[in-house]
Amino acid sequence: MEGNVRTRTRLIRLLALLFAFALVAAACGDSDSDDGGGDDSSEAEAAETTDETEAPADDGDDADTTEAPADDGGDGSGEAMVADGEPIVIGLQNPEGDPAGSFPEYSQAIQAAAEYINAERGGLGGRPIEISLCTIAITPDDSQRCANELAAEGVELAISTLNFFGNHFPIYQGSDIPVIVGSPITIADFTSPGVYSIGAGGGCLGVHTGLVQFATQNIAEITGEPVTKVAVPWADTPPGVVCYADLEQKPLDVLAGSEPGTSELAGSMPDLEHIGVPILPASADVTPQATEVLDFEPDVIIFSAQGADCWTFVDALGRLGWTPDQIPLVLSGACTDFTAMEAAGDLAVGIYFIGSGGTILQPLDTLEGTQLEDATVYQTKAAEYGLSDDDLFKGFATQGFGLLYTMYQLSTDIVAAGGEVTGQSLADAFAATDGSRETFGGPPLDCAGAPSPYVAVCASVVNVTEWDGEVQVEIIPSLSGLDLVAGTELRPTPA
Repeated sequence: MEGNVRTRTRLIRLLALLFAFALVAAACGDSDSDDGGGDDSSEAEAAETTDETEAPADDGDDADTTEAPADDGGDGSGEAMVADGEPIVIGLQNPEGDPAGSFPEYSQAIQAAAEYINAERGGLGGRPIEISLCTIAITPDDSQRCANELAAEGVELAISTLNFFGNHFPIYQGSDIPVIVGSPITIADFTSPGVYSIGAGGGCLGVHTGLVQFATQNIAEITGEPVTKVAVPWADTPPGVVCYADLEQKPLDVLAGSEPGTSELAGSMPDLEHIGVPILPASADVTPQATEVLDFEPDVIIFSAQGADCWTFVDALGRLGWTPDQIPLVLSGACTDFTAMEAAGDLAVGIYFIGSGGTILQPLDTLEGTQLEDATVYQTKAAEYGLSDDDLFKGFATQGFGLLYTMYQLSTDIVAAGGEVTGQSLADAFAATDGSRETFGGPPLDCAGAPSPYVAVCASVVNVTEWDGEVQVEIIPSLSGLDLVAGTELRPTPA
């Protein structure tokens, strides 16, 4: 199928719709294969392409199938709409190819969403999306280089997936280009006026405070054991320092009473102890760090990093005799990688994940309503329009696809109100969100209600899932640790 998406780096289109259905069917089944694709036999039957998409049958004895909603092209007609207006050029800045941080699945998912929206949803208000991709290395200079190039190109809107420095915002602001942040991880992502950080769970702000909230307030209820010691391995990168210091170490200090705050829980855990252990990205062996964590004898471990680093750490813990039953491990949604989780086997079973939008990765026959609609779109259309089977079930891929689809949802609101879809009108639509507009695969956005000093963060609600060896089972649908940093001063470096 021919797309309308223009890129500087051409991304390989790997899968067709037939294989998308096979993948979803395999993901629903029982499998011990190492490729993350589920049942590796060819019985994942090809579904005929019709106007109505049928979800795959469950592999169990029950022969019932879950029927996914019809793809009506967004207008209720049952027919796809094609974008044929003036293109809207959106700049995309994404780290790729750097050992310190590489997230190609993020840009590929955005590309796939753009092609799907153009071909079947009428683009953004009839305007086909053109993605201008600029890949960056993890350096301050490269961050600014991409911003300068995209600004010179005259993009109407810029997407910043993950940026470790925040020094690109002034360049966009100087050219009156609004910026949507997919995964906020820096102080600039949290606090820059005119920037809209819409990432699921508010990026570090929601996810990392959520890690602390769950580890200190909920784990004890699940395990029946009190929590007095929390180990916090953390990604030793520029944003990792900030996210650890401001959103993990600080709220733990608030709970212990050593940091002033206005949270109702401030000072409620005076015996709480915690340790931070930095881990360099792309480290081949983190046994020393895992040893330091276990020597602390924690009641719970929390960790957030790029996917590969999460599972290197889990492997190191396992080689030292750790199991999830022995000491609970809570990871961020960024660690979600079904291939790695299946490869880890029993070592991954029982690990908790804090994120948002994880339900779109679940087997379709376990969902209903809006969750089923969103999961069906993602699991079929993302693959049909080029996302590989390995990347389909990664957390940052879901965030990329969801970001652009949420932009499409807001474009329909603009058109319904009689407006024209432009980069600025989309930014204004994000700014006006007040928690009442449902978004793709996640909770509603509330950019208008962003708390000071985190004025750019549009979401902080997360959910909690547990990996059972086949799927992530949701155990807490809505949780927020934002109150733990209420009334505190920003802490950009560890105390």
